[in-house]
Amino acid sequence: MNADEVRRLAYQNPFRSFRVILRTGESIEISRALRTTVAEDRVLLGVNEDPNTGLARRLRIVPLKDIAGVEVSSSV
Repeated sequence: MNADEVRRLAYQNPFRSFRVILRTGESIEISRALRTTVAEDRVLLGVNEDPNTGLARRLRIVPLKDIAGVEVSSSV
């Protein structure tokens, strides 16, 4: 996985939710635009969303080398 691939999904217009799948098997759902910042070798993800405010409760830094793939959500 490289930065350009993640950036295309993170900044698509219109935004579609996507899932980041880690090499450990864990997956992280990104359901809102601007929840992702992509750097050359890592991604900053807003996670653990508060359902009342829509704000991320935590930020998680994931090295790109730890990402096995990404999947665009099929729901509209």
